[in-house]
Parts: sequence; C-alpha cells; structure tokens
Amino acid sequence: MLRIALIQPNSKGDKEEVLKRVMKLIEEASKEKAEIACLPEHWIISYNFDEILKQLSDSAKKYGISIITGGNYIKNKEITEVASFLIDESGEIIGSQRKIHLFGAEKEVAVPGDEYNVFNFKDTRIAISICHDLVYPEAVRILVLKGAELIFAPARIKQKGFDPWKLYVLTRALENRVHIATINALLPPMFLGNSFVVDFKIEEDVVIPFIYKELGSEEGFIVVDIDPKKVEKFRKERLAARRVSTYSPILTK
Repeated sequence: MLRIALIQPNSKGDKEEVLKRVMKLIEEASKEKAEIACLPEHWIISYNFDEILKQLSDSAKKYGISIITGGNYIKNKEITEVASFLIDESGEIIGSQRKIHLFGAEKEVAVPGDEYNVFNFKDTRIAISICHDLVYPEAVRILVLKGAELIFAPARIKQKGFDPWKLYVLTRALENRVHIATINALLPPMFLGNSFVVDFKIEEDVVIPFIYKELGSEEGFIVVDIDPKKVEKFRKERLAARRVSTYSPILTK
C-alpha cells in the first residue's frame, strides 16, 4: 500500500504567492502521512526553475515527504525542456522525466524528450506521464512494459477538454491495468483542477476502473491509499496476451 497526495495549488498571483501556497499544501499533506506528493503541470511558469527546485527539495527534507514536481520549463544548457523531477524524503533528486509529446506553445520554446523512465519507490514501481504524453497509448504502454505499477500524470487541461481527459485517463488505466493519479492545474476560469485517482473494482475477474477520489475546483489536496499489487495478476495476463509480431505498422509514420 502506498499513500499518495495530489497537490492542487491555485496558480493565480506572482511566483512567491504561488510558492507559499504550494509549500503549505505539502506541509499539510505530510501531516496526513502522505509518502509522496505530486504537483500539476505548469503550476508555475518560470524559466529559472533551479531556485524553485531547491525550495521544493528543502521542503521534502523538512517534512519528510517525497515530491514529484509536476511538469515545468527547465533550462538545460542551451535548450529548454518540459520536465518533472522526483525528489525523495531526504531532499535528493533521484530521477526525472522529460515530456515527450509537446503541446501547443510548448513546441515554440522547448525540445521534446525521448526516454521513458520508471523509478523504484519503496515497494512500488512508479512513472510520470506529463499531460499530453498520456494521450498516446504507446507512451503509457511502454512505461507499463518497463514495470510501472502507478503512473502520476501531472496535467494542464482546460475545462472544456476535461471530460475527454477523463476518458483518456480511464482508458489508459483499463487497457494497462495500472493505477493513474492525474493532477490538474488550477487557474480559473480556464483551468479548474478536478484532480483525481483511478482505482479498480474486480468483479468475477472483470477489471473495472473508476474514479476513486477527486478534488473539486478549489485549491487543496487529497491523500489516497493505493494498492498497485491489486491488479498485478491482471496486468501480467494482459501483457502476456499481446501478439507483438503483428504490431510493426505502429512503428511507421
């Protein structure tokens, strides 16, 4: 069992205001014994993320909670990327995931990543799928093939696109038998949060995904206990039944 927190800060205001809200929410989630907390994509727009990353690392160490930083613009030498960092409870950065499928204006300022990473976290294999990456079934399937049992999907989805986003998340969870926690940006009136976690019911060997817990459209957080091992048997069966030799057409443009 893994206790996770979805952190949904209001992104309205200047950088210091938003950071203050985030640190408070992380502190409160730690008091509820969350082991790892995840932020949304682009919860803060800053091209100098190093100083923000340092503050998040300090908070992780102070409160004894691991943090997934969401998905933010990162300056990497001469290029800009969209990336998420995994910080452990000692404040150390133990992994990162670059966004592979950039969306909209991101394409004008950033370059895409090309690696799919899975991390050992306590007794769970976790992965990060940043917003638009989850739209592509191949991306999530690769993470699951690499052993992911729980996928965090930090997102920045407009309200008018949120119902389709729910379908994407539920479908990816169902077709891979994998838990997904999606954390959406809150910046009214365009982005209204509503972050949620997908869990499963098992009824006579039928795997049924459902939205287990959901935040509303206000600033806050939720803490959820997830048991990724619950669907392990069904995940292995689904992956073993694939006919890989017939899939070559998806590798061509």
